[in-house]
Amino acid sequence: MPKSTNLKTLQQELQQALSLIDDFSTAHSNAGTALLDTGGLGNTQSLLERCAAVVNADSANTKPTLRIIHHFACSGGTLISKCLAAQPNVFLLSELHPTTRLGINMNTAAYTPRDITTQAIYGRVPEADKLAEKLFVNGIIETEKHIRERGGYLVIRAHTHADYCTDNPVPDVDTLTRLLEPYFDIKHLVTVRNPIDSFMSLRENGWVHFKPDSFDEYCRRLLKFLESFDGCQIVKYEEFVEQPERQLKEITKVLNLEYKANNLDDLDIFKISGDSGRSGSKIKPRTRKEISEHYKKEVSESLSFCQVKKHLLLNKYNSN
Repeated sequence: MPKSTNLKTLQQELQQALSLIDDFSTAHSNAGTALLDTGGLGNTQSLLERCAAVVNADSANTKPTLRIIHHFACSGGTLISKCLAAQPNVFLLSELHPTTRLGINMNTAAYTPRDITTQAIYGRVPEADKLAEKLFVNGIIETEKHIRERGGYLVIRAHTHADYCTDNPVPDVDTLTRLLEPYFDIKHLVTVRNPIDSFMSLRENGWVHFKPDSFDEYCRRLLKFLESFDGCQIVKYEEFVEQPERQLKEITKVLNLEYKANNLDDLDIFKISGDSGRSGSKIKPRTRKEISEHYKKEVSESLSFCQVKKHLLLNKYNSN
């Protein structure tokens, strides 16, 4: 039976119960007065009103809102994600991707008692990726509903690296958007950092999972990623660390979230995965790492980097 039908039935039954209470209060005025004084009828009416609101919302077939933040690895995304998690009633799920094999050791089965997807891979379940996508979608639907019913907002930090920086084909649409767009009104936020700095850190961490291992190939993939989003959805890391409060206020507008000023002093209490970069709680620009002459040559010869700068309308991204 459709959900709206069940709710309408419940509404009718509650209305019948209310009519019985009204009849009882008419026949027994004293008892009825006492019942009204306790607020019992008011609570029943409130329940009817809430039921009607749910029925109307269901009839309108509106999608709930979901927020997703996207960024490449080593681009300052963890810091910005923590700042979002510190905002009122925001609950962040970090680095999600339903089918990536990154981090899975196929030689030794890890202890993951809450993770059906990983255990399905270890158990050689047929078409495990299809199963993983179904479980992921259902899990996000239920999690968003659970948080929304308690007055909160769900923000997902996508593991964008798994889509754009591995040996798998680069997708036209990122996995989370492809899977979740049919069920949600998605608010997107993209954070970027100077590709020269982010790719250098990626190399230093040993996280270049694609071939060829070149700056130009990295920028080609970054450009493909950026083409899916509007300029108003993109936030630059360098501008964020210069004016974190101002930039965070703009970010909350993009994501349609509440904003609370001076809420960034206790970021270290928020523990999220991928926290491998900057240390210290003070948000401020950091000194850039020294760039080798060989890397400078790589940057200067990259045609894809020129396209990235043009796309972001930034000429200040350089190796100096």
